[in-house]
Amino acid sequence: MNIKLAIADKNEEYLDRLLNVLKDYDDLSISVYTDRKSLEKVLSEKSFDVILFDTSVYEGQVPLGKTSLGIMLLDGTGDVPAGCKDFPKIKKYQRIHKIYKNILELYADKCGDKEILSDRKKSKAVAFYSPIGGAGKTTIALASAARLAMMGYKTFYLNLEDVASEAFYLPQTGEKGVSEMLNCLGTDVNFGVKLQGLMQVRNENLFYLNHFDTPNDIYELDPEEIEELVYSILKTGLFDFLLIDMGTSLDEKSVKIFEAADHVIIIEKPDAISAGKLEIFFRQTYIMQEYGRKMKGILNFDIGRANAFETKLSQIGRIHMVQNPDGEQFITMLSESSMSDFVREFLN
Repeated sequence: MNIKLAIADKNEEYLDRLLNVLKDYDDLSISVYTDRKSLEKVLSEKSFDVILFDTSVYEGQVPLGKTSLGIMLLDGTGDVPAGCKDFPKIKKYQRIHKIYKNILELYADKCGDKEILSDRKKSKAVAFYSPIGGAGKTTIALASAARLAMMGYKTFYLNLEDVASEAFYLPQTGEKGVSEMLNCLGTDVNFGVKLQGLMQVRNENLFYLNHFDTPNDIYELDPEEIEELVYSILKTGLFDFLLIDMGTSLDEKSVKIFEAADHVIIIEKPDAISAGKLEIFFRQTYIMQEYGRKMKGILNFDIGRANAFETKLSQIGRIHMVQNPDGEQFITMLSESSMSDFVREFLN
């Protein structure tokens, strides 16, 4: 993706600060204008995808020509000129990374669902499932995401639980997230650009969205919408891996995820109650016939060979029992240890 961005502002100190950050984003091609005449001249000759302007340089009297989107920098110190009232606005004095994300989000709404992302990756989807509550599915999914990110793979973590628990490791900012992306399905919004504008990042290669606004947002999703959401993320080509943290229910929505996934990781737990639930799951003949070839097992809460759990799946990993672990520290430890070597299976 390459967005042609023009920035118009007389404040050279502010421009220097802005450019020092924005120049590091490879998807922006930036031009700068510090006076009204030079901007008006270039608008008659060139087109931009986005013009980010301060009213010291542009007040809306001159048409933007073929430029797709004008965004006003709002400093909060004066009235908005009459010619600028209809432009979308971004707060001028905030973290520049947030300005960048605001630009992407606004441009996604404007540019339409056209192919503007380049160098697309072939993404793989890995789903983590267990019919057992408390089996450690989220912990293992997060540790897998962290390990893949450490290995240099761009990894997107998507939590599809009704009530999510990933916030202890992936902070929720209170901003737009999965619910907002659902609103883009079936519209002209450019899904990939919108996703880039909303996604959060932990460390260098681990990306995620804020969870659903309310549990109702996922309750009301039908299977086709779940399928479209997953495939829309994969089609952006922004990531090497999409890791899907599923709920414990076994319904048509779950089947759609099994279908979309390249690998399905079943988290097992070595106790009698868990064994009973897993036995019921394995008796779902249609699911095992259709998707069993994708499934591998990981035994969590492993307490040794004498108490080994008899699994019906090819087992790719065992996670040792740890007493009262701190969640964040445990994920960090697990992602850095040989216990998470099972992620190499996802590369195949």
